[in-house]
Amino acid sequence: MYNTIIIGAGPAGMAAALYLKRSGLKVLIIDKDAPGGQMLKTDKIENYLGFSSISGADLALNMFKQIKNDVKYVYGEVTSITKENNFIVATEKESYQSKNIVIATGKENNKLGLPGEDKIKGLSYCAVCDGAFYKDKIVGIVGAGNSAFTEALYLSTLAKKVYIINRSENIKADMIYQTKVKNKENIVYLKNASVTALNDNEGILNSVTLNNKEILPLDGLFLAIGGRPQVKFMENLKEEKGYLIVNEKRETNIKGVYAVGDVIKKDYYQIATAVNDGIVAALSIKESEI
Repeated sequence: MYNTIIIGAGPAGMAAALYLKRSGLKVLIIDKDAPGGQMLKTDKIENYLGFSSISGADLALNMFKQIKNDVKYVYGEVTSITKENNFIVATEKESYQSKNIVIATGKENNKLGLPGEDKIKGLSYCAVCDGAFYKDKIVGIVGAGNSAFTEALYLSTLAKKVYIINRSENIKADMIYQTKVKNKENIVYLKNASVTALNDNEGILNSVTLNNKEILPLDGLFLAIGGRPQVKFMENLKEEKGYLIVNEKRETNIKGVYAVGDVIKKDYYQIATAVNDGIVAALSIKESEI
């Protein structure tokens, strides 16, 4: 029996765990992936206070080290949450009871929605994970935000040429990343361009077709077009376009169920705002115990 079970070990979930444990409450984290969430897919983080530059993997490890000796961590995927006297959280192997739930499951990557996308080899959502496969090759990255530009910069250290494919003229990436991209000779920025078809040779990507009918030869294509939360393990949660709706305490419409980080509807999605969400939820739970 736990006071709080946290589902997800990204920055929001780990921040919640830290503050709940400091409040003397019994806490369990369940995650189906390694601790860190999307940070693990980020080469360099330069906008998190206290670190002028740190890899996402190192920041994730630092956070996990801070909580691992005080908070129980279980590897597994939550399959359902039901309510009796307490919440029953079921995974594929075990069930756990808790008074409160914190949902910190983040987002699943958006896809292009094109034929063959799930079968053709050569598509990736993580430059840090797969960039080494494209050393001295030609790759593209779809997107125009910080993720797309930072991944393009990382890939530029490995690939012969990197195309950034932006479907409009609007660039969402911070100016510091735009400047760095402009200064990279092997990064080519394509505006008002979108991928309309994936072309392959025996199941391996060799080019893409753009909206102007141009065939762009590519050895690999990386997608940085955001994501949407997927909370399939609990019913009756109020949401908008897949994002959970919470109040100022980060509590959902179900009493005792909180949601934090990328899974909730809010204006800004950053590591710092995710940490803030986790802290607010933890302090709200502590307050409810008084």
